[in-house]
Amino acid sequence: MKWIFLTVVKSPAVHFAVLGIIVSGLYTSLKPPDREIIHVTTQTIDALVQQRESIVPNLVTPEERQLLTQAHIEDEVLLREAYKRGFDKSNYRVRKQLLNLMRTSLSDVIPEPSSAQLRAFYHEHQARYRTSPSRSFDQVFFAFNSTEQPQDPAQFLKQLQRATGFASLGVYSPLGNTFSKVPFEFTAGTFGKPFARTVSELSLHTWHGPIESFRGIHYVRVTAAHDSELPPFEQIASALRTEYVLQKNRESQQQKIDGLMKHYKIVVE
Repeated sequence: MKWIFLTVVKSPAVHFAVLGIIVSGLYTSLKPPDREIIHVTTQTIDALVQQRESIVPNLVTPEERQLLTQAHIEDEVLLREAYKRGFDKSNYRVRKQLLNLMRTSLSDVIPEPSSAQLRAFYHEHQARYRTSPSRSFDQVFFAFNSTEQPQDPAQFLKQLQRATGFASLGVYSPLGNTFSKVPFEFTAGTFGKPFARTVSELSLHTWHGPIESFRGIHYVRVTAAHDSELPPFEQIASALRTEYVLQKNRESQQQKIDGLMKHYKIVVE
């Protein structure tokens, strides 16, 4: 038995097999990991060429086709590296673009709504289309550094009450001198919130001032106070159609997102 063992150990075939095992093990442990495959199909290249030819006067040459292919490969490499480095998670702009793209991919083609559907949508969402309470007012404007500012505001208010052409009593205002049915939000955005709050509390048909805004000095006469209004259906039918399609699209997207969320375990700390 010992003789058989020594014969096997001294056999060149055994030496060769053992050496093969050792070399194979070393190669497996030292070889670089398999590289990720980027497969560029002919269809992809043809699409790149077609897109290019749609905006240039001449056909794409073989050299240009090769450049387009190379550029596509570079983009694919960079995109995959961006994912590996977490740019889609840490960079807000990249994350936002990917989210928009994903939501778009979940969109459906919404059928054109009928008149009955639009009217039902209009009645269901009346609060959305009601205008805010608003005010109409006239103003006489003076810039902060204007030398034409009234020296006696009380006398100027009396002059305004008697005047018919009030606009000529101030300096030029690029925004105009008369504002019709202006909601609080618009007035605040145009002149500042303190000015808008003051105008909302003024009595009607009487000149008041001076009232300061971030634009300058104003003398104001409120000509009308308007309650919230619901525009008639015919007036906003076009906007209703757009809103209807957008909302149905959002509802469709939400259903698909809810379905995708079932594949995840959500933990909120």
